Amino acid sequence: MKYIYLLLISCIIFSCSTDTNENDSIDNYNRTAILENLTNNIIIPSHENLQSKIIQLNTSFTDFKASLYNSNLTALRKSWKETYIAWQYVEMFNLGKAEEIDYVKKMNTYPCNTTVINNNISSNQYDLSSSNFSSWTSQGLPTLDYMLYGLNNDSNLVINNYTDPVNGSKYLDYLNSIINQMTMDTDDVVQYWQANATSFIDSDANTATSSLNILTNDFIYYITRGVRANKIGIPCGRWDNYQIYEIGVEAYYRKDISKRLALESLSACKNFFTGVGFNSNIIEGQSYVDYLTHNGDVDISVDIISGLDLAKDKINNLDDNFRFQLLNDNSSMLYAYDALQQVLVYLKIDMLISLQITIDYVDADGD
Repeated sequence: MKYIYLLLISCIIFSCSTDTNENDSIDNYNRTAILENLTNNIIIPSHENLQSKIIQLNTSFTDFKASLYNSNLTALRKSWKETYIAWQYVEMFNLGKAEEIDYVKKMNTYPCNTTVINNNISSNQYDLSSSNFSSWTSQGLPTLDYMLYGLNNDSNLVINNYTDPVNGSKYLDYLNSIINQMTMDTDDVVQYWQANATSFIDSDANTATSSLNILTNDFIYYITRGVRANKIGIPCGRWDNYQIYEIGVEAYYRKDISKRLALESLSACKNFFTGVGFNSNIIEGQSYVDYLTHNGDVDISVDIISGLDLAKDKINNLDDNFRFQLLNDNSSMLYAYDALQQVLVYLKIDMLISLQITIDYVDADGD
């Protein structure tokens, strides 16, 4: 029944939109103002922050390669962690150049495929720019997780892989290739946003291809798949008869930052919805809250914000190490999933009806 209901809603929204000039916002809201805030104060700064973290990651790798000591491995691991945290504020913006180059898939497809990774290292023949699942699962942040933490539980023995007289150079070359690919792709995406910000903001109509409609769909899709499913639902077995999938945890090999990453992603979602500028506690411009208030639907904003806060509370109750949580109390992971699911009800139904935006993707995960 739920899917029939959602289909009817989509049809209603579509029929309403076709009855108006598709170049005009149906509710006369100033969409340019919200697009300006989201683009200039959230999207571009968050990407530039990630870019700076990757530059530091590259520097840390250079230091490690020059002196294969434990202290430099520690510094490289720290840079990787800071990059992974910065990534949580970027992943939802999978459009434009990012969509064109499969940026999200290259940067954060997990679990990584250790068989492919080890074969790539051994053969020294691979193409990280190719767009296929094998390539996506052998690069990016999850692969760095494996190469910095997963080769051995003892950091000294991890370093042995890189100092090995036969294969050490291959391990270093692969680390270098991964970071170089991350650098090139991130630079491309940052340049895209810097070059196209004005035209993106000016696309203020209410159509399937206008900026706010695309952003809204990507935002909801990210909470649906990137947060609810990937970080929580798949590991806790929500679609597999509640059989836990331990290796599906984000940052599986580091172990103790999976909760941190989930919380950061949730903060990114709340900041995006409320219009909080990146690295700022001040609302710097128009947001979805203002849009819904303009339409007389302030209660929807209250429900969404309260829902995000409840989901944060449920995730905060989890162990820092999701692997430990899954093995010892999977029910609490399911509670976090349920809280995120309720947020999606407010977003997919209530908010989209108010904003008269049609969903542009098929959600077939059986929620």
